[in-house]
Amino acid sequence: MRRRARCSDDSVRTVDPGGFRKLVAATAVSRLGDGLHLTALPLLIAGVAPDPTAFAGMAVAQALPWLLVSLPAGALVDRLDRRLVMTVSAALQCLLAAVLAVAATAGGLQLPTVYALAFALGCCQTFAENAATALLPQLVPADALPTANGRLVGAEIVTGQLIAVPLAGVVFVVSPGLPFLLDALTFALAFLVLLSLRGGRARGGRATGEVARAASTLRREIREGLRWLAADPACRSLAAVGGVINTVITGCFATFALFTVEVLHTGEVGYGLLMWASAAGGAAAGLAAGSARRRLRHRPLLLLSLWVPAVASLAIGLTGNVVVTAAMLALVGFGGTTWTVVTLSLRQSVIPRHFQGRVMSVFRLLSAGTAPIGAVLGAMLVDHFGLRAPWLVGAAVLLLAPGLAGPALAAVPTDEGPAGDHKSADPAA
Repeated sequence: MRRRARCSDDSVRTVDPGGFRKLVAATAVSRLGDGLHLTALPLLIAGVAPDPTAFAGMAVAQALPWLLVSLPAGALVDRLDRRLVMTVSAALQCLLAAVLAVAATAGGLQLPTVYALAFALGCCQTFAENAATALLPQLVPADALPTANGRLVGAEIVTGQLIAVPLAGVVFVVSPGLPFLLDALTFALAFLVLLSLRGGRARGGRATGEVARAASTLRREIREGLRWLAADPACRSLAAVGGVINTVITGCFATFALFTVEVLHTGEVGYGLLMWASAAGGAAAGLAAGSARRRLRHRPLLLLSLWVPAVASLAIGLTGNVVVTAAMLALVGFGGTTWTVVTLSLRQSVIPRHFQGRVMSVFRLLSAGTAPIGAVLGAMLVDHFGLRAPWLVGAAVLLLAPGLAGPALAAVPTDEGPAGDHKSADPAA
């Protein structure tokens, strides 16, 4: 076994340093664009058709790509050059955002048009995120994945939440089309950055050979990804617990705006600051993930990423203090991002390179599928037991979440890392 070079706390050892920096830059800029249009679209709906049904339609339009496109997108990402997938996605998103900018500025925009453009943007985002996740292990050795993923996720949170959300609200007041114009510019910049990134075609495994690709159908490749995940106990358990976490978090935040008004007695500004606290906690976790992974083994770190938000959720459910709630939301964000970074790094290190797209897409499908379930359950708890109930029930579920996955969680490595951690990324990939 080759000795590993040590990674300092503030650096990421890479196979292709320039490629990693370009991937982070393109992803961060793209996420800024995503945050701009995701924040501005509900504001646009409010001006076009201020009706609850219209907002529900927008939520459906934004969720459908992850439910309908995620699995085929993952299979196609394994077939194609991942850099090319990201580049084409950025170009299409630039065009779609520009259309929205012109239409919003000119006025007379109709709901079906807004829904269609939101759905198309979501489809492009699905392809881009699948490709970026699958491309990273080709740029970074397995032992550096936690730090690299932490940087990537942290950059996404900073640009997509801490910067994009307030910026979209401010510029929308100036002109309804301005957030979408800025959105188009971010994707144009991401497109230019990605053009200089080296090719990212997966290598290894029969699915990467030209003959195998010609003979294999997309449906068969999707089934292969599902079978691989079902047969791997560690990834299977991570998928199960991840679905539980997403259900809990969605259920808690579905009615959080009402919680801030009726329990914490804050207005819209207070709600925005509290959401900022959660995002700031997530960004901090992204920066600290690599250092934490070097000091703790996988399983204790995963348990802490569940139990810290559990205690924080319990405190939110019991308190009515704004300051305490802000601090606890930061811990919820910190724990959630830590779970994401550690589990993402684990998956990337054990999933075969030519299966990365299709297996990762299953995780994204589970996240998308559990979100509406969590929202419905959270609303039901509020209806029957009050606004504190989702947080209190969520705390109990997070404490028990490792047990819900059964003995399969024992398969998560407790040593230096899974077998994949001892492999270097293929410089030729």
